[in-house]
Amino acid sequence: MLTFHAGDPDRPRGHALVFFRDSDAPDDVWATYLVVAPIKMDLGKYIPAAFASQLSGQLTAAAPSAYPLPPVPEKFEGGLDALERLAALRSDDLIDGGTLRMSDPLYALQPVTEIGAQYAQNWTSYIESAADVPAIAAEKPADRQAEVDVDELLLQVMPDREKVGRLARLTGTLRYAVEGGDARQIDETAAEMQRVARHLSDKYRPAELIAAARSSEGSSAQLAELFLERCYRLVDEDYSALADIDRRIEALKTT
Repeated sequence: MLTFHAGDPDRPRGHALVFFRDSDAPDDVWATYLVVAPIKMDLGKYIPAAFASQLSGQLTAAAPSAYPLPPVPEKFEGGLDALERLAALRSDDLIDGGTLRMSDPLYALQPVTEIGAQYAQNWTSYIESAADVPAIAAEKPADRQAEVDVDELLLQVMPDREKVGRLARLTGTLRYAVEGGDARQIDETAAEMQRVARHLSDKYRPAELIAAARSSEGSSAQLAELFLERCYRLVDEDYSALADIDRRIEALKTT
């Protein structure tokens, strides 16, 4: 039986944050996000081969399934308090998945799949029991709740390495727009970079990266590259290289 930390097990919302404790580090919280797809689909063709074999039963199930994003829980910075607040803000169910050995990520695949199957079954039972409820009249556009932003959802659970990788790709796009004088592309790409940056710690100095990437000054391209290199060093926890990179950054700023 699922342990709901927040939400009503008899009226599941169809989307839930699931958290786990690390058996080797009990204070650490790892999490994934479950979404029950109301439309039948085959996700197997979108899943890397390394995961597809583990999730094959779930991906091809005839009944609605709860798909985990990501398939393996990621460490959630901020702990359980932050996760509770996020679930409340997003109106998500919050499920306690128990304790796992997170030193072996693939070990978590099966528990996540089992929790997803149980959650999908709860949701299906609730929907079937509510089949006779009259349809709710359509609301006016101004009264509708904001639609779920799927990309924002992914950014919330995306590892820092992937966020940095997205910033790197957007930096290339932004530099191309700056060199071509495309003001619209500059603004749109910078806005997308800022969106990603909101999900990164200040230690990555994302605001300075964006400023350098959209600058037309002579050393701006080299400066942006240094900020990106710095981000990757942080992701790799190669702290010994940071002092030299920071020195080179400051030297470029003063030229």
